Amino acid sequence: VVSTQSTGKGMCITRPDKKNGLTWPTNILQVLAIFVLVAFTVVHFVLVIQYTYGAFFYLIMITSSIFCAATVISKTICTLSDPADRSLIKDSKSTYGQEKPTFDRAKQGHVITVDSYCQICTTTVDVSSRHCSQCNKCILRFDHHCDYINNCVGRRNYKYYISLLVCASTYSLIVIANILYILYHFCFKEAQFFNILGLESPSIFGYEVSSATIISLLVILLVLAVIAFILVSNLCRLHLYLMWHGWTTWDYYCRPKAEREQHSYWKYEAEREGRVEFSITEISSGPTSTTDLELKTTSSGKLSEKLCKVLKPMNKTSPMPPHTV
Repeated sequence: VVSTQSTGKGMCITRPDKKNGLTWPTNILQVLAIFVLVAFTVVHFVLVIQYTYGAFFYLIMITSSIFCAATVISKTICTLSDPADRSLIKDSKSTYGQEKPTFDRAKQGHVITVDSYCQICTTTVDVSSRHCSQCNKCILRFDHHCDYINNCVGRRNYKYYISLLVCASTYSLIVIANILYILYHFCFKEAQFFNILGLESPSIFGYEVSSATIISLLVILLVLAVIAFILVSNLCRLHLYLMWHGWTTWDYYCRPKAEREQHSYWKYEAEREGRVEFSITEISSGPTSTTDLELKTTSSGKLSEKLCKVLKPMNKTSPMPPHTV
């Protein structure tokens, strides 16, 4: 639902944020991706795999079924997940799920201020969050908005997105291997091939067709599978490269090269772990009052698990203060 509201500067478009990839409106690329996946799977399991025999048949059937199911499950989770910043969900004053002004790049240079306050979501978000103009909400550790799942990719669904790319690449590779195997037997061992399969002639859904028809269909499917494998595997390779450096897609394409290292996820985690270790060393070195402990842990937001592990044995062995009853 899209509406307009009057402001001091005129009229602005307002609409609620997208909860997940099934929230209206859908994207044509999302529909196309679903159609290609369904058609690809049906043709492979109904037409192609019937011309495979022996141990290779069971190998192809099992591996292709596993990676096809994993691809569908990963895509479903990526589509249905809500990658919004947790502050939006927890903060009752935020505009999460409500109608709010849409992000207009021509009018608004930055929606999120220096102190990480989103002016559209009306709440303070994580430093890694970005406001997506298509979902109209802040995404935790925003990577990119994917039109093929009609949803944003962020920290909460990134691992499922990587799983989708890996499984789809492997599934395409299995289909390519199967088609090449069948084409080889069709072209060089046709008579022997049909005798092994127990067929007098090739058929599609019970209708007899010529070998040239089957070969043409297999070549078309092979070309589509190779194209799918190249596109998805290159995207997978890019994200594995980004994961290695601790960057998001947004960091890679939008940040200057000199600034990327400063915003690396691994560097941030190392600094955070270093601060925690420093606090542990200070606490372990001598008696620490509850007030001092609160002061040291307030800056990090909450008591970490590492600090808890150190404090539990200390509480058991440390003598009770004289004024404690």
